[in-house]
Amino acid sequence: MKRLEIIIVVIVVGILAWITFNQFDLAKKKSRDVERKSNLHEVSKVIKRYYKDYGKLPSAEQVNNLWAKQWLDGSYVYIEKMPGENYTDLQYCYKTYDDEIFGLLAELENKGDEDCLKDLVECEGNFYCFEDKMSANVEVIK
Repeated sequence: MKRLEIIIVVIVVGILAWITFNQFDLAKKKSRDVERKSNLHEVSKVIKRYYKDYGKLPSAEQVNNLWAKQWLDGSYVYIEKMPGENYTDLQYCYKTYDDEIFGLLAELENKGDEDCLKDLVECEGNFYCFEDKMSANVEVIK
């Protein structure tokens, strides 16, 4: 009888540990997705500042070569270090749609996130479930 009780206790503890681990893993994914969205928000401010300075958007090649690097224009530093993707192999991506509309893309880990698009968006040959699409012709807050 005692063996059966011990087996039941071990099974219950195992199930509880599995549930706890899955919830903790989901919380980490959600946290990293919030960080991704925040990173892209910061980059959008820099792109809007560039647009204000030059009256045009930077090229996709220019921005996509700057992830995790300093954005330096002559002696002016637009951003000390562009954020970079730290948790997946798929780097952030920037694309333009017309003279003032651009998108910043990331792959979210939590596919249940309300911002994770069902129809993936292509950028630089990769597909992303999150896109922050906006106009550069908006006042930049410094």
